[in-house]
Amino acid sequence: MQPPDVNVAERKQIEAKGFRDFLDCSDETGIMWIRRKKDGSCFFLLKNNRCAIYSVRPAICRLEPFTIIDFDYEKNRIELELNVPSACGCQGVFDGETLPIEEIGKAAQMIVQKILALTAKDLGLLVTDKKVASETRSRILRRRIEIANLVV
Repeated sequence: MQPPDVNVAERKQIEAKGFRDFLDCSDETGIMWIRRKKDGSCFFLLKNNRCAIYSVRPAICRLEPFTIIDFDYEKNRIELELNVPSACGCQGVFDGETLPIEEIGKAAQMIVQKILALTAKDLGLLVTDKKVASETRSRILRRRIEIANLVV
């Protein structure tokens, strides 16, 4: 389960910067995805490889170059790993700069909250239900396995 690129609050922040028509049509669940250019790159990627919405970029972008690989809901811990293809192009990974850990942590929490909300909706339960947290962790782990091209 991949979370949406933007939620309603993030969409409003981007629109407040003057951008319109940057989302693909929402799917049947209401998930909002940022449109891609013909070459597959992000709608907001400028010619100089800078982000046009950097100051208001959504959580999914703030998390880069990391990816969530586990969510231990019992210990309230999120495990991250470097997303190697993305990390190669991330200025903060290889030029000696440090990535702001608070920002990364907040982004990871926001993404997990998005997945929790989608899972709760799918299961017809409250987001606070322990079954929702358990299924969310299962979805994150299954996604990790899919990415690794492993067969369960």
